[in-house]
Amino acid sequence: MLFKKIFLFMLLSCFVGATVGQNIEQEANLKAAFIYNFTKYIDWQRYGHGTNFVIGVVGDSPILESLNEIANNGTINNKRIVVKAINKGSEINDCDILFIPKDSPFPLNYILQKAGPGVLTISEEPGYAEEGTAFNFVVINNRLKFEANLKAISSAGLKAGSQLLKLAIIVQ
Repeated sequence: MLFKKIFLFMLLSCFVGATVGQNIEQEANLKAAFIYNFTKYIDWQRYGHGTNFVIGVVGDSPILESLNEIANNGTINNKRIVVKAINKGSEINDCDILFIPKDSPFPLNYILQKAGPGVLTISEEPGYAEEGTAFNFVVINNRLKFEANLKAISSAGLKAGSQLLKLAIIVQ
């Protein structure tokens, strides 16, 4: 078990330094891998939304295809991964992870109000971590990194492992 955690930590560390290419598909694949690896370092014990682990994507995003590829081959906490596009506000709370793309059809404050406890919010818009998402992807010096908002993680009733937070840019 310890070996598995160390291996996953090393794998995530490799992704943190990965260069963001010009290709939208490559960036989507990289973000999907980050999201999948985030799940290994989040304490989900308090919340369970059924027999499946649901990753919702607000609106349309290139990451949907990448997440579906991961869902076909992996599990999270021994649950089957289901990826769904969220097109109605009423669907926002029906997931374990909610990815909010740059071109979200809903305002961020609306999404955060609907997300509720147990939903890990992940975004890709500059400033969104400061506004309340748990994690936010940023590109710094042509490298994909991520910000973490500890208050947002805690408000969702979740806990992030220290190994994950060591790799994050902590924001208030």
